[in-house]
Amino acid sequence: MRAGRTRALGTRADRGLTLLELLAALAVLAAVSVMAVQTLGGTLFQRDVLTRLDTEGRGLIRAMALLRHDLEAVIPLTTGTGEGRVPVLSASRQGMTLARAGVAMGGAGSGFAIIEWRLDSQGRLTRQVRPDAVTGEDPSPQVPVLDDVRAFALRPRGGAMPDGEDPAFLPAGFELTLEHARFGTLTLVVAR
Repeated sequence: MRAGRTRALGTRADRGLTLLELLAALAVLAAVSVMAVQTLGGTLFQRDVLTRLDTEGRGLIRAMALLRHDLEAVIPLTTGTGEGRVPVLSASRQGMTLARAGVAMGGAGSGFAIIEWRLDSQGRLTRQVRPDAVTGEDPSPQVPVLDDVRAFALRPRGGAMPDGEDPAFLPAGFELTLEHARFGTLTLVVAR
């Protein structure tokens, strides 16, 4: 009789899981799922932050490269006459204007242009290329280059800033300082 009774109950492996064991397994699965969702959410948030920082960093690198190229190519050339005379290089807290070589403006032009960098009241640094008076081409639009700029300063290194009377002498280099809301004080030193 004992043998028949054992068969009716079966072994533990034949009976399956109890309700309590099933609930415990579901609780563990739920806890692991919650942790996975939180990790995924954190990863996606970090990806968004890094993408934004990467975009801002690329904008800063582009702005500094354009400024460096413009200051390296400045030439001792004034354009215009009388009231319309543009000095070889002028700088203020709102930006700078300079004459530079090596500019292709679509037409046959001389390769010389006036570059205007402007810092507006909203902290946007823009760049505009104006062809020299010889070509008669229209200026390019003002292109926003960098946002959140608080201050702009240009100083000569190894000489004085050229004056309107004698633009033939340029300093050996320039030091450009930008104050940016996110990146702080940025200094660019350009040797000519």
